Amino acid sequence: MNASLPERRGLTALAIIAALMTLLMLASSPQPAWAGGDASLVIGVGRDFLDGPDSRAFVHGSTNAWEALTYLGPDMRPLPWLASSWRVEDGGRRWRFKLRPGVKFHDGTDLTAAEAAQALRRIMNHPRYDAGGAYREVAKLEAVGDEVVFSLKRPSPNLASLVAYYGGPILKPSGFDQAGRIQKFIATGPYRLELARPNQSVELTAFGDYWGPKPRYRRVEFRHIPDAHTRVMALLAGAIDAVADVGAILPEQAAELADDPRVELKRREVATTHYLLFNCRRPPFADVRARRWLAELVDRRALVAALAGDSGEPASAPYTNLAVDWAFGLAAPPAAEQPAAPNRPLVILLHAGTTERWPYLDMAQIIQDRLRQAGWPAEIVVSEAGGYYEALRKGQFDLSLQPNTLMTGDPDFFYSYYLDQHGAANQGWRNQRAQELIEAGRRQMDPRARREIYRQLAQIFGAELPLLALYHEHSIHAQRRGLAPALELDQNFRPLLTERGPWEAQ
Repeated sequence: MNASLPERRGLTALAIIAALMTLLMLASSPQPAWAGGDASLVIGVGRDFLDGPDSRAFVHGSTNAWEALTYLGPDMRPLPWLASSWRVEDGGRRWRFKLRPGVKFHDGTDLTAAEAAQALRRIMNHPRYDAGGAYREVAKLEAVGDEVVFSLKRPSPNLASLVAYYGGPILKPSGFDQAGRIQKFIATGPYRLELARPNQSVELTAFGDYWGPKPRYRRVEFRHIPDAHTRVMALLAGAIDAVADVGAILPEQAAELADDPRVELKRREVATTHYLLFNCRRPPFADVRARRWLAELVDRRALVAALAGDSGEPASAPYTNLAVDWAFGLAAPPAAEQPAAPNRPLVILLHAGTTERWPYLDMAQIIQDRLRQAGWPAEIVVSEAGGYYEALRKGQFDLSLQPNTLMTGDPDFFYSYYLDQHGAANQGWRNQRAQELIEAGRRQMDPRARREIYRQLAQIFGAELPLLALYHEHSIHAQRRGLAPALELDQNFRPLLTERGPWEAQ
């Protein structure tokens, strides 16, 4: 697929017709009624927030429907959530999380440590729910009194981060079967799930017996509106109250909406970073010199300034700078001469869903143009989710644009996913020294020694460029002006639907 920038930035006639048809359907739904504490809220999002029965949590964490033992605060450090505190024993081989008293499930029953442990064993016993390997070193997970106790095969310096948020959703065990599939969603969050329609909406109501900060809205609905222009048109037409999620508003739309009196724009730095992936399994990018040459050719600062604008900060590190304990400056990669051109067109692979949330198509076209000027032909292939991930798995691409969020706030999450030789997203890059450091970092209990490990890994990353970090996300969300209560996002792009954030609930 090769579309020009003007075509990408403007609404075609077909797009306008499709947007109007969607607006008619949206307008047929009940409109929000505003009455102080009885307020309702309708949020447009660019992806389906129903994850489904064979997932870690059934619905997206942004729904505020479920909780975990810990949550990541503004500095990406773990803070108490369903666990009121924790302590580490036996040199990091045993972690005890003390469960918060007075927590109720949405069915009115009390949350017990035994149920919390069983909910987490569901993730541990079914690796498809633990793609990041958070539970790989857990030998035993049990309840002892009011504590959830993890006994580990080896020391872990970061278990409180690994089980944070998406790392450990706590769901009522009677709601899932022996295979781990969620048959009935029962959780503890400030909002209770009422209705979930695939690829349409997730509807929730405030949970009156919630243990923590009071819910700010009586009813909340997340509507899946995959087309970026339709999302904005729905907001301007009053069919929804906000467009709020990471990538929900494109940078070009923000520029158009900035002076619109009907809309209020907000920005929030979040833990998401955008990458240019190299296929290191085959030429030309199996050669580090080709990766270094392309990194200089792309000129990420100019690329981000032109297309991401205020929604992006050129990356100076492999992952978010919000992780203050692990933020290292990344030196520019060594310069390299232009290698010989490949004897075939390069394939720049894009996930179709991402092109409606970030300026990936425009970025791909600029990269394509610069490659062509250098005598390297390239084609852009936009695939739906299934085809995209199949092409990645089979190595049927040369370059790809992809986001990743540091979901644990800990650098092992990034390095284990992208750089570990067994990592789920490793695209053929191998470095024995990096492998040794990754494995050592998982078990090093001394904070200073562990920081030095990740400083060295950042240096290797900057020199070897197994992938190129382009920019850190400053997520834009929009709401109708005068929205009350006003809507904010936190560092995990989770809407703040209670009076205070999870990290302020103590």
